[in-house]
Amino acid sequence: MTNLNDLQQIREFVQIAESGSISAAAKILGMAQPTLSRHLAALETQIGSPLIRRDTHTMSLTDAGRIVLADARELLTLADRMGSRLRSERHSLRGHLRIVSVVDVGQWIVSRVLSRFQKLHPHVTTELHLINRPTKFVKEGFDCGIMVGGPTDRRVHVKTIAQLHRRIVAAPSLLQQHETPRHPDDLSRFPWLGILQPHFYARDRVDLVRHGKIVKLKFAPVMLLDTVTALREAAIEGAGFTSLPEWMAARDIAAGRLIQLLPDWHIEPVDLQLAHASHEHLPQRVQSLLEYLEAEIPKEIQKLDLGER
Repeated sequence: MTNLNDLQQIREFVQIAESGSISAAAKILGMAQPTLSRHLAALETQIGSPLIRRDTHTMSLTDAGRIVLADARELLTLADRMGSRLRSERHSLRGHLRIVSVVDVGQWIVSRVLSRFQKLHPHVTTELHLINRPTKFVKEGFDCGIMVGGPTDRRVHVKTIAQLHRRIVAAPSLLQQHETPRHPDDLSRFPWLGILQPHFYARDRVDLVRHGKIVKLKFAPVMLLDTVTALREAAIEGAGFTSLPEWMAARDIAAGRLIQLLPDWHIEPVDLQLAHASHEHLPQRVQSLLEYLEAEIPKEIQKLDLGER
């Protein structure tokens, strides 16, 4: 007896014993009496002994039936307790979660969203790793990750959850030294600040788009920096021009710390991806976190884009 059908037959047998007849049990269980009789016969066949002694007017348990009834009640109590625990676990998540994120999105966005998730599920503990290098996702033991750029681990499932819009920016002090660019080719006169990691899209090249026309630009960086936040600081200082995400650049542009270059041109947005191990049976706490991140991260990005944070 190894499957859920066996458990259901045991539950039906207990109901027959407690009801005093197959017909009374069938009514309580909402089953046809012949069907319940067949299930009882199948259970007796598996056990190898009759469980109920039947005659014209009465029904009684056999010696085997009395033994099985006691064990069956204990088994059903255990099964019901297990089901209750599983349902409770779904409503009250527990356990530990390891999350990895690209540095700047993790600092500005994921940390806030993760904090709200933890408030909803106080029995879940989390750790957030901020890493821009390529990760061996599964080998390093991460439950989920927020990624930008090409995939670096084939054993993960990746889903795009948002797009990061970007602007080309420079400090006013840099524009005092160089004539304001009016065409993409004019950017070659400016020092370029690039992101260090090669699996990102902004190390030494930018594709600008206007009215369906694409201009591909390649630069020799004067500085390569490991995070977008560091690029922002270097740009504000006037070290060069760079591309920054909308959610980071908008406030600096409004405050006059940075100026958007070539505003008639735009850069194709970068996909922000949510990743997890590719096997199907994820723990409930991981599944709940994935659903929460997918819903909340785009909202947080929009708040930043609109200057509401």
